[in-house]
Amino acid sequence: VLALGPLLARFGSARVSLPGGCAIGTRPIDLHLRAFEKLGAVVDLESGDVVARAPKGRLVGAPIEFDKTTVTGTENVMMAAALAEGKTTIVNAAQEPEIEDLAELLNRMGARIKGAGTLQIEIDGVEGLGGAEHTIIPDRIETGTFVVAAAITGGEAEIRRCRPDDLRAVIEKLGEAGVEIEELNQSTLSVRPSKQGLRAANVRTEPHPLFPTDMQAQYMA
Repeated sequence: VLALGPLLARFGSARVSLPGGCAIGTRPIDLHLRAFEKLGAVVDLESGDVVARAPKGRLVGAPIEFDKTTVTGTENVMMAAALAEGKTTIVNAAQEPEIEDLAELLNRMGARIKGAGTLQIEIDGVEGLGGAEHTIIPDRIETGTFVVAAAITGGEAEIRRCRPDDLRAVIEKLGEAGVEIEELNQSTLSVRPSKQGLRAANVRTEPHPLFPTDMQAQYMA
């Protein structure tokens, strides 16, 4: 579904399949579709596909306020609005590090995006985008999973080329549960067996910068 925004912006029309469900439930994309309609698209469902068209051939910038924060919704609108005519403002935008990373790539390609990583993002549409070189940020969930693996096995781990700042809530919560985590530098974590043993600690998942839902299963294990 994340192909919908950029395809719609570039070609004026797009058809993508609806996303499937998973073990934690269905994947509604109503927030995405309502946002595209505000940008001037006509959206229909046809035989399990989402079909979106820009009647004027190009999307038009508009203010968009999400009822609840959505990471993929924010990303989809950012990519679509980068080539829309005029200005788009996203209110109640997701603040995950991946949002900032995507904005950095798009800006290197010629987009004009400000405020990524905050609750309000402003996008001034441009006529076209070009190529760019970009290194994707380390996967924070993968990093957290390795930390938990060391904690579960009572082993030691040194995790390099990660970004501890993106995992602040996870590191704090695991520390509360007895996991010994040391930040050797800005991109390296050291995990050692707990001297006192692991202990119970409640956790509540919330949007970034709080404890991420995608670390819930590992933490429970």
